[in-house]
Amino acid sequence: MTARSDALFDPEVVSPWRIGEGRRGVLLLHGFAGTPPELRRLGEALARCGWRCYGPLLAGHGTTPEELDRTRWQDWAESAQAALAELRTTCDEVMVAGQSGGGSLALHLAANDPGIAAIACLAAPIWLGGWKPRALPVIKHLIRWDRPEDDVDLYRLEGAAELWSYDRRSLNSIHEFTRLLARVRDELPSIRAPVLLIHGERDRVINPANSVEIERRLLCSAAVERRTLPRSGHGISVDIDRDLVNRLVAAWFDRFSRAAAAPAQTSGPAASPSSS
Repeated sequence: MTARSDALFDPEVVSPWRIGEGRRGVLLLHGFAGTPPELRRLGEALARCGWRCYGPLLAGHGTTPEELDRTRWQDWAESAQAALAELRTTCDEVMVAGQSGGGSLALHLAANDPGIAAIACLAAPIWLGGWKPRALPVIKHLIRWDRPEDDVDLYRLEGAAELWSYDRRSLNSIHEFTRLLARVRDELPSIRAPVLLIHGERDRVINPANSVEIERRLLCSAAVERRTLPRSGHGISVDIDRDLVNRLVAAWFDRFSRAAAAPAQTSGPAASPSSS
């Protein structure tokens, strides 16, 4: 369902991006084995609403599968924390949004940083389905690489071109991902920040039941809202309901923002791409 390739990524295509102005900031975290472009549309929509947005490249991502294989989940979390610290140097308040594994990292950040004002999770997992995750501690020593199936669950098929991802992932990296999810499961009751959960019902990558369980475990969050999108697949930031996703996230962050919005941008780098 993504623009996958064994060839090296074009650094200009998958590089970090920064758009928007003002003193309200949003960190936008891409998913496991993904890249920053997958949340560019959301960032542009938020920038038009007066948010300063930063889409970083997580450690081990956007280069080669071998590079990802050499990292641990703590490296991904540390790079997200460093990006958040950078955003804070120009903002009075910060929010975090993440898609798929980026949503899991957003929850991890919120559990350990009470200064995050609110978060939004798009198709975020806290567990992976099937038998493979349970077997990873053993089979990762026997088989190095896993290639995702060419299964497209997007309603809007052309959206796959915006989801640059590794064509193969090491089983060691997938095991690290499951370790991150296990940590997040334990951390959920400690999150105080308001949490928005959005999941597509067509998602065949991450079971939508993850969102239900996340909501159930958020015992101390100031507010929790869960929305399901019947037409959307896993990559909801680029699928048929992408504009609705943008509005939901913008409204959620505005609801819990203490700062006044900057004037909306109508031109320049934050202009919205075509919705075709």
